[in-house]
Amino acid sequence: MPRHRARGAQGKRPHLKLSGGIVTVRGIRLALVFAAPGLLRPGVGDALLARLGPWFPRLPIMLVAPGTRQLMAYAQFDTRALLAELDLIGMVEYMIDLDQPPPDTTAPPF
Repeated sequence: MPRHRARGAQGKRPHLKLSGGIVTVRGIRLALVFAAPGLLRPGVGDALLARLGPWFPRLPIMLVAPGTRQLMAYAQFDTRALLAELDLIGMVEYMIDLDQPPPDTTAPPF
């Protein structure tokens, strides 16, 4: 009897939808993206940050795992000092579908 692989195991990237927004910490605007704790490590986290780059051009991006006992974060900069100062009040949260192209910010507003 032939063995079947589970869907998505044929070398394709899994469909990934995340939520995030833009916050200001210490006068610095940065993109905050909520991700699973397993994505917040070197290698996997770096690949995810690269995929998120077009969604947040010219902004530093911090990955954060919500709902964990200890707040976890990953970025290409030191996140320890910023984690204590994160204020999510006023952040507009929206969905990021990495299988879709990022919104076109170069289009005219009319």
